[in-house]
Amino acid sequence: MGSVIFGLLWFLISIAFITMFIITIVRIAKKGKIVIPLISSIVLFIIGLVCFIGIFVAIPESDDYSVSENDTETTDSVDDVSEDENEDEKVVNEKKTLKLGETLTVGKVDVTVEKAEFVQPDDEYSTPDNDSILKVYYKFKNNSEDQVFVTDSDFTLTVDGETQNEFYLMDDLNSGFDHQLNKNNTGSGYLYYDVPNADEYKVEMDFMPFLTTYKADWSIEKSDIQ
Repeated sequence: MGSVIFGLLWFLISIAFITMFIITIVRIAKKGKIVIPLISSIVLFIIGLVCFIGIFVAIPESDDYSVSENDTETTDSVDDVSEDENEDEKVVNEKKTLKLGETLTVGKVDVTVEKAEFVQPDDEYSTPDNDSILKVYYKFKNNSEDQVFVTDSDFTLTVDGETQNEFYLMDDLNSGFDHQLNKNNTGSGYLYYDVPNADEYKVEMDFMPFLTTYKADWSIEKSDIQ
């Protein structure tokens, strides 16, 4: 935008300079006074030169940019937040590990993995690929002044670091959740997972309320499953 303005000024001043130069030549031809037109021409020439140089100064440089991922580190403080100077998004450096039933408050939102239970398939044609179907219950409460959106895609279930697929063959239209929570509102939901037999299952959260990303794990021991 600055280069356009300087270019326009350079054009106008060039026209004025040419006009004053012609007037100066005419005055010389008529042997009249040329001091004032000559000085005016010189001033216009200097101003025009400055504007011409300003065009190149005002053109922004085209720099390369790179996008880097933020690593999650375990620390002792839940308030430890790092912020990229060029990004609005913040990432909490701490990754909390909780037990089944415990509540974690992140960005003034209470998140709870309430309970888990093994369930049977609805019929003989809707069997899991692995050993069992694990049903996990979630609950949320928004304590902030602003609305917050919570969706089941913020959570995954893993076994020994391997992500487990959701089980979609249950005859249950209420599975899954997408909540737009106002102040003091609560929401809940559950998901079915196709899981192998294991001593421990882990719910991993990657939740971003209000442009801040929070990560946490809920450890589900086999003995805690109903």
